[in-house]
Parts: sequence; C-alpha cells; structure tokens
Amino acid sequence: MWMIGRAAFVAAFVAALVTAAPLAAQVTQPTDSARPRDSVQRRDSIVMPVADQARGIDSEIRVALYDLLGERAIPALSRLQWLNSSPSVFSTPAAQQQAYRGREDLLFLLAQSYYRLGMTDAFRATAEPVVRGPSGARYASVLHAQLLLDAYRRGEYARAVEMAKALGATETRGLAALVSGLAAYQTGAFAESRASFAMAQQAGPPYAGYAQYMDALAQLRADTSQKTAALAALQTVAGGASGEFREQVRLTAAQLAYESGRYDEAVSLVDAISPTSGLAAQAHLTKAWALFKGNKIAEAGNAFAEFGTRYPDLPERDEARLMSAQVALQLNRTAEAARIFAAVADSANAEVTVLQSDARGALTESARAIVAARAAGILFITDPANGKTIALQDAAGGDVAALLRVVADTVMTTGATVPQLSSLQIVTLTDLMARVNAASGLSGLPRRILFTRASASSNRGEYMQRAQALYSADVAVAVARYRLQERLDQQAAHLAMLQATQARIEAENASLATLATQLQAAQDSLARLALRLDARGTEIRQFFGAQIEATRLLSAENTALIDSVRRRMGPGLGAMENELLSIEAQTSATYRRIADEIDAGLNGALARHPTLALRDSVRVRADRMRTLFAETQGLGNSTRDLMAAEVARTQREGPAGANEMRAALSAAESQRASVESQLIALVERELNARNGAMIAALRHDTEAADFGSASALFFQALEAGGSPGTNEPPRGTSGGAGSAASPRGEQTAPGAPTNSGSNR
Repeated sequence: MWMIGRAAFVAAFVAALVTAAPLAAQVTQPTDSARPRDSVQRRDSIVMPVADQARGIDSEIRVALYDLLGERAIPALSRLQWLNSSPSVFSTPAAQQQAYRGREDLLFLLAQSYYRLGMTDAFRATAEPVVRGPSGARYASVLHAQLLLDAYRRGEYARAVEMAKALGATETRGLAALVSGLAAYQTGAFAESRASFAMAQQAGPPYAGYAQYMDALAQLRADTSQKTAALAALQTVAGGASGEFREQVRLTAAQLAYESGRYDEAVSLVDAISPTSGLAAQAHLTKAWALFKGNKIAEAGNAFAEFGTRYPDLPERDEARLMSAQVALQLNRTAEAARIFAAVADSANAEVTVLQSDARGALTESARAIVAARAAGILFITDPANGKTIALQDAAGGDVAALLRVVADTVMTTGATVPQLSSLQIVTLTDLMARVNAASGLSGLPRRILFTRASASSNRGEYMQRAQALYSADVAVAVARYRLQERLDQQAAHLAMLQATQARIEAENASLATLATQLQAAQDSLARLALRLDARGTEIRQFFGAQIEATRLLSAENTALIDSVRRRMGPGLGAMENELLSIEAQTSATYRRIADEIDAGLNGALARHPTLALRDSVRVRADRMRTLFAETQGLGNSTRDLMAAEVARTQREGPAGANEMRAALSAAESQRASVESQLIALVERELNARNGAMIAALRHDTEAADFGSASALFFQALEAGGSPGTNEPPRGTSGGAGSAASPRGEQTAPGAPTNSGSNR
C-alpha cells in the first residue's frame, strides 16, 4: 500500500502540472489574431486648411487699418504698397466681388497712409481716383476734406474754394469749413469766408474758436471801419480761449487797438499776455510802440531797450535799440543816446564784416545742417514772430473717428482708447527757437537770418515741391529700412526657433544616453535571469524524470510481485484473491501508462509554463527594443546634425531676399541724397538772398546809428554852449530831433492784423 500511495501522489502532481500549464500559457500569451483591433479608423490630427486668397487679402487690409488706427503709418504703408503691387484676388471683377475688402478699400487706406506721412503728391494721385470710383460716396466725407486741405496747403486757394462749394451738407465738418473759409479769405471773398467760418463754429471743437477769430478778421477786412466791432469780437474770443491761441487773439487785438489809436488799451491787452508765451516778443515790441505813440516816452525807451537785450536773434533788435537811443535823445540824455548809437553802429559793422568775410562757407554748412534737421520749413513760415501760422496734426481730416465711420464693419476693441484730434497749434517763436536749437552746425550763421521773412523770390514755391520730394524720399527710406528690419527680425526669430529646437534635441539625446545605460543594465539582468531560468528548467526536468523513472520501477516491481504471488499460490487462490490481484495489476499498468504520458508531455508542459514561456517573449521584446532604441538614437543624431547644418546655413546665408532689400534701401538712400542736395541748394540760395538783404539792412542801421550819433554829439555841443544856470533843454532835443534820428521814421506796429489771415 505504501508503494501505491507514493505513486498516486506523484501521478496526481504531474497531472495537475499537465492540465494547468496549457491554461496559463493560453491566458498570458494571446496570439496576434486574438489581439483587439480598432473597429473605426483613427482620424488624422493634422488639418490642412484650404487656401482662401480673398480672406487673406481681407486680413492684410484689416491689419493695415489697425496699424493706421494705432498711429503706425510706416508698417501700414509697407503692407499696403506690397498688396497694391502684388498679384491678388483683385485681378478679376469676379474675384473682387468675392473679397471681403476690395481694391478701393485698399487704395483708400493707402491714401490715408500717404496723407499721414505728408506725401501730398502721392496722396492726391491715390485719393482722386477713389473719389471718382464706385465707392467714392463711401469715402467722400474723409477724402473731400483732405483734398480741400491739401489744395489750401499748396496755395491753390481758388481750387480749395471750388472744392468747398462741392461739399454736401453732411460732408462739411469743422475742419473742411475752416479751411474753405481760409481759402476764401485769401482770395478776398470775405462774405463766403464768413459763411464758412460760421459753419465751422457750428461744428464745435476743436476749430470753432479759431473760426470765430478768423470771422472777426474777415469782418474787419471787408469793412475797415468796423475796428471797434472787430476788437470787441476778438476780446470775446480771447475770453473763451486758452493756451497759445488765447495769446494770439490778445496780440491781434492789441495790434488792432494800436492801429485804432487806442494805445492804452493796446498796452493793457499786451500786459495780459504771458511773458513766457511764444508770442511774448512781438507783444513786447507792440507794447513799446504803443507806449511811444501814447507819449509815454520814458516807458517806451525802457521797453525798446529791454526788447533789444532779451531778443538778440530777432531782426527787430537793432530797430528797438535805435528807438531806445532815440528816446534817450528826446529825453535829453544825449550821452546815453550817443553811447547806444555807437554800440549799434559797431555791432552792425561787425555783423556786416562777418557776413561778407565767410558768408559762403557758413551759409553752405548752415543749409546742410538745416536740411539735415528737416527744419527748412522755418525759413518759409509766414510772419513767424506774430504767430500767424497754424499747425495741424498729420491726421487732420482723417482722424480715427472718421476712419471708423467709413469702415463700418470694423470696430475698436471694447475699452480701447481712441486718439482724439487736438486743437489747432499756433506756431510761435518758441517753436522755431526749439527747432533751431535742435539743429547742429549753425554756429557760424547769424541766427537773425533764420527769423527774417522769406525773400521776395520763387524760393518759397520751389521749397514746397522739393520738400515734398524729400518727404517722399524719407518715407521711401523708412519703408525700405522697415522691410529689411522686418526680414532680419523674421530671420532672428527663425534662428532662435532653430537654436531652441537644437537645444531640445541635444537634451533629448542626452536623456536617450541615460536611458541607454539603464536599458543595457536591464538587458544584462535579463540575460542573467534567462541563464537561471534555464538552469531551473533543467533541474525541474531532472526532478520529474527521476520521479517518472521511480514510478515506472515501482510499477514494474508491483507487476513482478503480482506474477510471483500468482505462481506461488497457484490453485490455492480463491476468486476474491484473483480479483484483487487483477485490480493491482491494472493499477500498476495504469501508473506505468501515466508515467509514460507524463514523460511524453513533460517538455511541452515546461515550455508552456508562464515563467519559462515569458522568458522567450521578454527576450524577443528586449531584442526588438534594442533595435528600436538604436534606430531612435540614430535618428536623434541625424536630426541633430541636420539642425546644426540648418543653423549654420541660416547664419551664413542670412534671410532670403535680404540682399535685394539692402539694395532697395541703398537705392532709396541714394535717391534721398540726390533730393536732399537739391533742397540744400535751394536753402543756400534763400540764405544768400537773406544774407544780402541783412547786409543792406545792417548798413542802413549803421547809417541811422551814425546819424543818431552825430545828432547826439550836436546836441551835446549845444548843451555845452548853453546859458549857465538854466535847466531848459536846448532847442531841437524833442520832436524834431527824435524824428530826424529815427531809423525808420514814423511807423506802425509790426504785424498789423490785416495780415492775420495768411495762415497755412
């Protein structure tokens, strides 16, 4: 029984192994056919948009519009010029109808860019076809006012008046009404000018106050007997004005009071002008003349002397100094008068010497410096000391609000700040001084030349043309430089992206190297584990082989014992004993058969065991991972090399098209240099004309000073020969002597209000 029980234990253990192993192998090793498949094909995550040129053009135009709204005129002009010169959806009428923004929208914004940059020729050439085009009515409210202002700036007053008449009631805004009124004023149509000024007043700020001021002057020009009414109107305007405009109105009122013989009122109006105002110089001179005419001789002398000291760069300096000497002579201060007359003669002779000795070189260098500082316009401003020139913003007539009205489907972002057009700026002596002080290279030029009136020549008209050419050349250079810088910035951004990608690839390659070390360690560990598993598999086979062989031996021994019992007992065996022996024989045969079956299936059972089976699977996957990892490292290294080559090429070759853009910039700079040289020649010619006029004026002042000195010496001689003990002045030291010594005799205050309409 012991033998049978041991054999039964081994047989049961092996049977469990044989039945369980295939089940485990089936669960842990699914075949490829048993793996789940995606029932639906995955969608590609990369979406390729369909090219829509109409949308692209519309987007470009809108970007240019927002550049204009943000006061970025150069980027807007660069984009619009590129769109206008490039093949686009505007090539066919059918395509144009599909575009969200049409060619006329493009041309309108292009005209606005030219207008903001002061390129009046290009503006007019672009704007006029738009006004005549199908969308002319849409943009008329802006373009008509701008073309009107352009005509006035060019001095085309008759054309400006005609354009003003063509404006509809809804198109007439404050600026257009003001400009049309100024144009009519320049042509002498005072009734029409007053009607336009009234419309400008109705339009409200920022032009209503100036329109009211000009209306008073137009009333005076139409009827010179209305001085009292005009003066009252000016005082009303001054009460509601502020800043330099208020000072301008007060100065004009003071000059009008002076012309009317109301000298005390003129002095009172001048005293209300701030001494720090840009119009303080002309106000000071007006006050001095009003005091003189009002027979306040001593105060007038002090005012003239103070003017000559405070404003040495103005052309009226010698006039004021001569008048202060004249006053001293009339007050019997003959020694003081003689000293002042002599000082004026000496300074005038010294200036003449300077102007004659090195005038050519100094004027040439000064002309270059003035043009380089883009300050040549100060030479052609009408009556700068009187503040009779007004300045508008470059966007005047095309402000943000106007653009938003005509571009109906474009709105500003909620909360965005919309720039508002400021009020008129009065160009004063302070503004001109600031421009002159900012220009370098003027040390050899007497600054009084810059503040005299323009010469009686065609220089002013030619300046408008050449200055416009220079503005256009400056803009062309700015656009070329902007495009080149934009391309360089694009290349810098591209290079930075490449370098960042290169650094990331290097970091990923470094992490792959670390992972490779870890993978190699894992593979070495798997190799050692595989060896141990092989050893354990051999041990298991040996163990089960020994058990199988022992089972066979026990089965053979049982069979032999049964046969021996049968032989020995023979006929003595009963039926029951024979049956028991038969059962034992069958059992022994069964164990032997089981041992044979186990022996036959042992290798397969061990091969299907999860541990031993997964060993081979892990080995295959490890080999595959090693191959894939090597390929990944190879791709990483090749990508790194390609990226390094691309970075080197980008650094070596630079951005595409940059050489052409550099050539375009060089050509634009050459063109600007040519145009600049022509303007320098014009400015030099103007300075030469003023130089000659100043020499003549200085000589006249020298003659007047010499005559005054002689008069002073004459009266000093009379005083020396007068009756002793009397305090009466010698005859001829007042009135007649003053008139004889006056450099320009009886004269009116400079800058009479009748010229106040010559504003540009």
